[in-house]
Amino acid sequence: MKVIQVRCPHCNNPIMMKQKDLLFLCDNCKTMHVRDGGVTVVDYEIGDFGRGAPQGDRVYVPFWRLYCSFNINNVRVEGGSLFKLSNWVKGGAGSSGAIFIFIPASDFDPATFKRLAIMLTTMPPKYASRTDFNNIPRLPATMSKGEAGQMAHFVVITMEAEKPGILQDIDYSLKVNDARAVYLPFITSPQGLILGL
Repeated sequence: MKVIQVRCPHCNNPIMMKQKDLLFLCDNCKTMHVRDGGVTVVDYEIGDFGRGAPQGDRVYVPFWRLYCSFNINNVRVEGGSLFKLSNWVKGGAGSSGAIFIFIPASDFDPATFKRLAIMLTTMPPKYASRTDFNNIPRLPATMSKGEAGQMAHFVVITMEAEKPGILQDIDYSLKVNDARAVYLPFITSPQGLILGL
């Protein structure tokens, strides 16, 4: 196995990391990139901790924030109606429009993944951005942008398959128009991760 020195694609500064991570951040020029057979620069944001954030161990959690065009072509629900998606899709007429889908990019158990994805997709967070991590650790990203695009379908179906009614069939199209790595502030607690906004 050949070991290579990872260098920033923008300023050629060596990048040193102690953990395995798909996303490389240059401390010198703040360029983030991924190596996926080539080198791709990644747009990213870092959310700042809110003044009222709970006390505890702080950590930054990576997400892929996908800006998607969404269209529901046909749906059949027994004992209820198409409820959730039609309320969350923005800028459209009822069953089509745009939606931000948040996909956790770290390695989480299925229940935590589902909870975080649905929570942030249904209630997109508002946060002030910062330019660095302020020496607060960040969880490694283990999911690629392409994998996040595939997981967006899981989030959409999971959101709609819950009450009210029983989802029988849904025909929809989902197109990812833009993807950005977003690091959101969290507090670790015995109850799990708590959003630190």
